[in-house]
Amino acid sequence: MDLSLLAQLTVSGIVVGSSYALLGVSFGVIYATTKIFHLAHAVAYAAAAYAAVWAANTLGLPLAVALLVGLAAGALFGLLIEVVFYRPMRKRNATLLTIFLVSLGISVAFPNLIQIVFGPDNQTLPRPDNPTYSLGAVTVSRHDVIAVLVSWVLIAAVATFVSRTRFGRSITAMRTNPTMAEAVGIDSKRVYTVVFALGSLLVAVAALLFTTKGVATPTMGLQPTLIGFIAAFLGGIGSQWGAALGGLALGLLSSWSALYLQVDYGPVVVFGAMFLVLLVRPQGLLGKAAA
Repeated sequence: MDLSLLAQLTVSGIVVGSSYALLGVSFGVIYATTKIFHLAHAVAYAAAAYAAVWAANTLGLPLAVALLVGLAAGALFGLLIEVVFYRPMRKRNATLLTIFLVSLGISVAFPNLIQIVFGPDNQTLPRPDNPTYSLGAVTVSRHDVIAVLVSWVLIAAVATFVSRTRFGRSITAMRTNPTMAEAVGIDSKRVYTVVFALGSLLVAVAALLFTTKGVATPTMGLQPTLIGFIAAFLGGIGSQWGAALGGLALGLLSSWSALYLQVDYGPVVVFGAMFLVLLVRPQGLLGKAAA
């Protein structure tokens, strides 16, 4: 085995896995609390990227300001989906399957709207300087270092918020027993608003970290949303650190698979890992088994 290649793939896996971890936490915090399979999470991802592109390229704003615009747009679109679509459906006692179908429809319609407004061509943000650093045979870029640090700082912040703050305990109560939580005075609307804003903000960060190095496309949000779903379930629904661990494991496995498989087989490895882990531990890596 080529140890230098293994080291480089490990570093690459940590970089990719950190992004997957952030996506897992962003999806998991919404799903665990609301039980909504929020496929329209892809809308917040794409909205953040395209809002930043529009602010930078059309309005001529500095990149830092454009990124703030993207963050605001991602959080806003996530909130709008909750307030305009999901909340009225819950009032009418719609089933979770019905809400999922609405979410699916939104995630399909939004890329078409993006194409109408921005066109089908790929969009890019201004590229900041991105020097690379070498440590022996391993090379990593400044962008990758920043992406890893930002991802794990945000994951730690969210985990601390949920576990250590009064409002975070309200989120946990709604996740554990929503009927009892409402009976003791917890406002479900407020909790749902916060988790959608929080999850959408996290996915917006992931989108902007990607777009500052890659390109924005109308359908860019679907794959990250599916990865977030896999990471959240692999790590254990309801556990922020579990979702983060699941995402990191997926990134490392996908990267290490290049030692023996072609790059095209990466998704097979990801889904295979989820199947094997959930076969042995249906509750996920750090999830708690149902009583």
